[in-house]
Amino acid sequence: MKRHLPLGFAVLVTVSMLAACGSDDKDTVANVQDANTQYCQNLSAYGDALSALGALDPTTATKADYEAAAGAVKSARTDLAASGADLVQAEVANLETQAEDLDGALKDASDDAVVADILTAAQAQVTEVRASVATLNTAVCATPSSTPTT
Repeated sequence: MKRHLPLGFAVLVTVSMLAACGSDDKDTVANVQDANTQYCQNLSAYGDALSALGALDPTTATKADYEAAAGAVKSARTDLAASGADLVQAEVANLETQAEDLDGALKDASDDAVVADILTAAQAQVTEVRASVATLNTAVCATPSSTPTT
């Protein structure tokens, strides 16, 4: 999964750059970025909680130690699931906004010359939609985590 992080990061940067280049869809891109940040923070917290649980020494851990560590894992997992759902929702909303913009660019063509103009004008939006599709359900965490993102 770590090998997908650079590609995912490149796609996210591409989406961000495209959005910054005059797109009216900055809010949906920002929502994806914010949701991605929260997901990555929760993923890291979940990995930390798992590490703490795994570090408990079975010969010395008390019931209180176990309950605290197990509770932290369950809580972190709940937060991770919620932020994952928020990330997917933001990604889908971003894709929908990009697709609606593309739909608006796809006009009726009366002849071949008009087709060429429409396609030329639509290319940037096609690139944005393709980048949004590529980021669906793909968190891009800047720091490696001890847990997989699958």
